[in-house]
Amino acid sequence: MPVEASAPDNSSFRVIMFADFICPYCYIGQERMEQLARDYPVTPVWRPHWLHPETPPEGAAIPADRERARATAQWLNEMAPEKAARMRFPGKLQYSFFAFEAVEFAQECGRALAFTSAVYDALWVDGKDIAQVATLQEAASKAGLDAGEMGRALRERRYLQRTLDAVAAARSAGIVSTPTYILGRTAIKGWHYYEVFQTVMEKQGIKPRHQTGPQSE
Repeated sequence: MPVEASAPDNSSFRVIMFADFICPYCYIGQERMEQLARDYPVTPVWRPHWLHPETPPEGAAIPADRERARATAQWLNEMAPEKAARMRFPGKLQYSFFAFEAVEFAQECGRALAFTSAVYDALWVDGKDIAQVATLQEAASKAGLDAGEMGRALRERRYLQRTLDAVAAARSAGIVSTPTYILGRTAIKGWHYYEVFQTVMEKQGIKPRHQTGPQSE
């Protein structure tokens, strides 16, 4: 359920999503960010919450837990059947950090929402390894970014410190579950129906785009 959080010091209304690409709940939860960005005059911000920092760049074996995997697949099929039908679960636990660095590049270019959506699709639909620079460059192209420049930025580790700071900030903020959304003064933990988000926006006085202009007679 939503819990109260401190309002961000920003002139525009920010909708923040703390997430990790390797989390299937974050994959279907990205749709909430996309819906809010379409429906409301908000600034979407994707922030990393690193679920498995112990994972090496080449990836690691997924813990064998058939019951948990079955429960996850069943939940996804019930809550998001269209997305679940397209999903391809990876054969290994993937390394997220390079993708987090790429998000910093996309954020600087003003294309973070499109880029994060493309990265989710690369992993969960196309079955690609998001620890590979080539995969992130392909996602960059789909998001309207300069793939060559992103590749150079990743190889030079230009966004290393900024990404480390972002991961540390999520930890300091007490983020423990993914996805976690911050809508102004309110935090929403986990996946929820869109009506929950709409109610939070209404309570904070944020009107849908079609209601922000003057009403015609």
